[in-house]
Amino acid sequence: MTTPRKVLVVGAGVTGAAIAQLLQSVAVVWEKNNIAGGRMMARSFRKNRDVHVDIGAQYLTRFTAENDDVRTLVSQQLTPFDERLISQDAHREPSRISSRNEHTVTPNVLGFRALVQQLLDGTPTTLSRELERFEILNESQIRVTAADGHEEIVNDLVLTCPVPNYSQRFALAYLFDTEVASRVRELGWTAKYVSKEEDDVVRYLCWDNLKKPISSSGDHYALLVHTTVSFGVEHMDNKEQNDEIVATVTKSVKKLLPFLPVEQDVLLHRWRISQVTSTYADPDGKAARAVVLSHSPKIVVAGDAFLGSTFDNCLLSAKAAAKIIDSSIPASGL
Repeated sequence: MTTPRKVLVVGAGVTGAAIAQLLQSVAVVWEKNNIAGGRMMARSFRKNRDVHVDIGAQYLTRFTAENDDVRTLVSQQLTPFDERLISQDAHREPSRISSRNEHTVTPNVLGFRALVQQLLDGTPTTLSRELERFEILNESQIRVTAADGHEEIVNDLVLTCPVPNYSQRFALAYLFDTEVASRVRELGWTAKYVSKEEDDVVRYLCWDNLKKPISSSGDHYALLVHTTVSFGVEHMDNKEQNDEIVATVTKSVKKLLPFLPVEQDVLLHRWRISQVTSTYADPDGKAARAVVLSHSPKIVVAGDAFLGSTFDNCLLSAKAAAKIIDSSIPASGL
């Protein structure tokens, strides 16, 4: 009896989830975090587990028709997000992505995490399992070993988190009750990019419950805050100073939004590997969507490090990696 082929995909972010969707029954996924999603992760508050906040990706902007197949697949998870609800940094250079392009968000209570989970549906996915090492046994087998000692034999391996140059930042989420509702509506925005002239700690603010009102119960207001990269780099390794970091960021938030009362709860998330600042280029200086480390067995690295940190680029890299693993997959994807 022939042993079924097995491809291990390391990472349950959008790239890994898309690869799993493309490879269908041959894929298994390991994710070192206890939540799937990668930078499309949503986290809940300790004092209210029913409230989830998009901690990483905030909205998607379509810029290529190459990924319309995936967008069609997850279309029920997406809803338009009006550009006029985003207050842009007046001192920022104009984006290369025109505001005429559509922005979308996921109104599900789990936010973008629900989209990633849909792509993972049907694929055996193990959370809290970190790949520690792998060993090529022969031309068709790889021994993979997890940090907890678990071992498996797989036929091919895809790594979705290569590490060239990534920015680092903190994400904080604040939970308020509805007493802030009228003042928040007066702001006129749901999301705001904060200029360095306004503050040197906070870079981005978003009222998560207003971004996805369909799933919001209406009995809370959740504010998501991203810090500047410079603040993130300076304090990222100070794990024993969580209270001081929260206090510093909160001081800046209260300066920007002085009407805010004392929060009901706050959570802190370290984005040690945030958006890529310098994408991969091969030895000839050319861009690549994915890279082959071994042909027999196949070991491939993929992810946003190759084209840039956008939803579309993650999907393009995923399609390239899946095509390398299985040449029968159409170049167009699904």
